[in-house]
Amino acid sequence: MAKNYRIVFECYKDGEILEIAPSQTILSEGKIEKSVDIFTFGLTHKSQINLIQSAQDALLKEQIEILEPENCVHCGNKKFNNNGRSSSNYYDIFTDHRITFHRKKCSKCGCEARSATHILLGDSRSAALIKVQTELGAKYSYRDGEQLLEMFCGESRQINNHDRIKNTVEEMGAAVEDMHKTENEMIAIEPAKELIISVDGGHINTTEEGKRSFEAMTAVVYRPSALISNGSGTRNHLTSKHCVASALNDGQRQMISNTIIAALKEGLCPQTAITALCDGAENCWRIVDALLPFAASVTCILDWFHLSMKISNIALPNNLKPQLESVKWHLWHGQVNEALNDLEILINTSPRAHKLRLEKLQIYVKNNADKIVNYDKRQNDGLVFTSNLAESTVESLINQRCKGQQHMRWSREGLNPLLQLRAIITSNDWKTSWKTAILHSISKSL
Repeated sequence: MAKNYRIVFECYKDGEILEIAPSQTILSEGKIEKSVDIFTFGLTHKSQINLIQSAQDALLKEQIEILEPENCVHCGNKKFNNNGRSSSNYYDIFTDHRITFHRKKCSKCGCEARSATHILLGDSRSAALIKVQTELGAKYSYRDGEQLLEMFCGESRQINNHDRIKNTVEEMGAAVEDMHKTENEMIAIEPAKELIISVDGGHINTTEEGKRSFEAMTAVVYRPSALISNGSGTRNHLTSKHCVASALNDGQRQMISNTIIAALKEGLCPQTAITALCDGAENCWRIVDALLPFAASVTCILDWFHLSMKISNIALPNNLKPQLESVKWHLWHGQVNEALNDLEILINTSPRAHKLRLEKLQIYVKNNADKIVNYDKRQNDGLVFTSNLAESTVESLINQRCKGQQHMRWSREGLNPLLQLRAIITSNDWKTSWKTAILHSISKSL
């Protein structure tokens, strides 16, 4: 005898099923047949979506009944007259729903009670959908996010088009920005004896007329104990960190404020010793300098990654390469004067075609002479000496999302909310703060 199945939604109270209708609804039913391959084993993708649709419709129908007001918000009267029905859309991760409301009119003052999902709940989308749209829009292009949602939902939905995803990212990014402004008022973290901060920037193609690009800044703050090395000293992994980013042209106010908050979240206190690694740019050091009033000390180090790359990018004839290697060796051991002496000789003996790059290296070393350390000793002592982690932060926060396709162009205002989201997600703060961000975004739209 063939078997059949039936999936039922029941509404009950105190263990007792309420009236059979409408509190018991058949969501899905069919025959249980022998599967001949993986295509017929279990419910199909479409059937699963339909089941979720039916279950949500049944649950929402019950929930909407108890959303009706108990008294008039204007006069307090508890008696209402029926004033017809109204419908409103509600969107979840996989499904769209049409909600029917009983319109209620106060018998005393005539005020009509609110009867739309976006009015009653603050948004016509579920919190889960807002979260998913935010995360997809932060990680992928908006069109890719639309296509991913279409694939998982099994169909194209207007609520998931790329413009809606873009708007969600901008709204949630703005909410995260606002949240940062008050975060430092309630940060209670175990004090850190030492913190490491790496600051760097990345150039973004811009939509601004007359300009090719602008620089977005990033920073990563972490405790030394969070740095796990693979033994080479150049490829490391962080178990915990806080990242910040900004694209605003605001005199670095947002970048500095968010960096201080990130440091506080990592345990910054008046007894903390900070080691800062930067590429030598003045705007990076300004962000580091802003931490001075909050820490016991700040040690500034020109990171070896950028310094060695500047040397490696200079192409010289074979007969001059040993002299350049000598410059690099002296710098690796923190011998700045010796390196500059060798560099001066090299400049004087090099062909004119190579002088410009060598002179630029000379200026770079002179400008950052007080921040060049004995990198060899720091490596032997197991201390950080390179900001390759900042490079990876630029890659993860900026390059992967904003520079993957050469045709992409951004405005500072359009990019900044996206960077706030990517920073909070990379910092692993998103999993504890996404609900707060959604509520904050909803409150601003009301």
